Amino acid sequence: MSCKKCCSSSQTKWILAGSVSMTLVLAISMILGLTLYQRTRPGCENDAVCRPDADMLDYLQNIGQISHRDGLLVTWYHAANSKKEMEAALNSDVMVLEADVTVEGFNTANETEVPIMAHPPAIYSDNTLKEWLEAVLASSQKGIKLDFKSLKAVGPSLDLLRQLTEAGRIRRPVWINADILKGPNVPISTEVNATQFLALVQEKYPKATISPGFTTLYVHQLPNSTYTQAMVETMEELVRALPQKVTFPMRAVMTRAAWPHFSWLLSQSERYSLTLWQGASDPVSVEDLLFIRDNSAPHQIYYDLFEPVLSQFKQLA
Repeated sequence: MSCKKCCSSSQTKWILAGSVSMTLVLAISMILGLTLYQRTRPGCENDAVCRPDADMLDYLQNIGQISHRDGLLVTWYHAANSKKEMEAALNSDVMVLEADVTVEGFNTANETEVPIMAHPPAIYSDNTLKEWLEAVLASSQKGIKLDFKSLKAVGPSLDLLRQLTEAGRIRRPVWINADILKGPNVPISTEVNATQFLALVQEKYPKATISPGFTTLYVHQLPNSTYTQAMVETMEELVRALPQKVTFPMRAVMTRAAWPHFSWLLSQSERYSLTLWQGASDPVSVEDLLFIRDNSAPHQIYYDLFEPVLSQFKQLA
């Protein structure tokens, strides 16, 4: 009888010990699994902002790159076209990659339909758009801005973007840029056809932000005109009925003088913003930038500027 009680007590202890051990194993497994998930899951988790047509500021705030919705906080890398420049951009701490797209051998007997990463006059590259996207998507969370230098590159590029998006690969904002209207001081028409460009975006890749700009020319120390109200109204009319967010790239050195026109433009829709860009030799005034900053909301203007102007501006803004 005593043996039975002892054996029964011993069995109970073993059962309890086994239960405790199993519970510990399950708990440890859950913790390890959660830790592994935390390490491997995508940085952007909110589906509302993890998409090509998301607001860039919302996306960058969601992944912890910026603290609040202010275009001045966003940083840019220009012409990340060649594999060397692309790798440098990917290894940097910039938030948005800007790269140029044309077709291989553009306007030559060797022209193909393959989109490549090159800025005119270059028509060849060691980097195709497909290779560029694969590298960027695999190794970063950076936003994407693609500048189209020829209409021929737009269709094949948008097809590729759509395929990657449908496969769940593109979970970040994508900006589609082209200069579609002739702007200040430009003597000849070199712009991408506006009607065809916008139609291709609507047909092939509507879930993106559109960045329609003007061709411009600015020569320091020579008389230069700026954007007119008629130019701005023509641009607004082109995009007014579109469903996408629209950011208008405007040459920073010319923007202050035309500010009444751009203030009017921004007032036309909550979908609109400006991206101020600087030519390599443009003498952009910090005073002009501060004026624009003081007369707009922080989320309405992005500042794609060179040093030392950018740092000087940030110190005073």
